[in-house]
Amino acid sequence: MPILVTGGCGYIGSHVVRQLSEAGLEVIVYDNLSTGSAEALVNGERLIVGELSDTEMLEQVFRAHSPKTVLHFAAAIVAPESVSDPLKYYGNNTCNTMNLLRTCVKFGVERFIFSSTAAVYGLPEEGVASEESPTVPINPMGPPNS
Repeated sequence: MPILVTGGCGYIGSHVVRQLSEAGLEVIVYDNLSTGSAEALVNGERLIVGELSDTEMLEQVFRAHSPKTVLHFAAAIVAPESVSDPLKYYGNNTCNTMNLLRTCVKFGVERFIFSSTAAVYGLPEEGVASEESPTVPINPMGPPNS
């Protein structure tokens, strides 16, 4: 059964795609190529160029490939731009993620892995962050410190 990776042509997504493929797993990449590159796919992974806002196309992909695992790396990530153009970021990072989640629920996806930002951890004194590290956001992409 294939794994669907959104944003799999971007920097982090393409490294994950490479590891999955080299582990012998079937990977389908869904990317709009706005910041990523098809050349990042080096092991013959299938690339579907599309927008997460296109729910009809998303449903076609799920119908055709029946992924039970989705890894979501498709997001706009430029912190200063998120302040200057918040509607773009809301549309892409929030609304499009909801489109993907709804499609996952509709097609019975069993595992959904969401990649966020390490910016929530700031610059840890130890130099390495873990999920137990305190949140000390260094830019608007991280949530408010509580």
